[in-house]
Amino acid sequence: MTDPARFNSLLERVADARAPERSLFAEVFFACEGKQPPDIKAHFAMRMDEDAWTEAALILMACALPGWRVQTNTGRGPGRVILLAPQADGSPGSVPSEPAHHAGGVALAMLVAVLREMAEQQQSGSTAS
Repeated sequence: MTDPARFNSLLERVADARAPERSLFAEVFFACEGKQPPDIKAHFAMRMDEDAWTEAALILMACALPGWRVQTNTGRGPGRVILLAPQADGSPGSVPSEPAHHAGGVALAMLVAVLREMAEQQQSGSTAS
């Protein structure tokens, strides 16, 4: 289990990033996920090698928040992301999260959204204990 402070520290670093970078994406991936099957890690690494940052962020999100959906703006420029948690029956249509924004694009906005959710889950898990 990761400390909520680590997610918050990573969130600050992502918020300060001007553009996606491999080391930051990898650090967020491993903070959110811990151990992943080698094929997932390889697929994630390939997306980063290809500078396919949005695809890398989608892989990270799918691993960190299974069953969640994402709504994004498209194109270049500032990114905006909303996460949708799965409903109890697994169907779509849950209440959307607060929008996450990043001037560096959709991929970084996705990292912001995932880190916020992970920090919130850790925080509520630690207060429930």
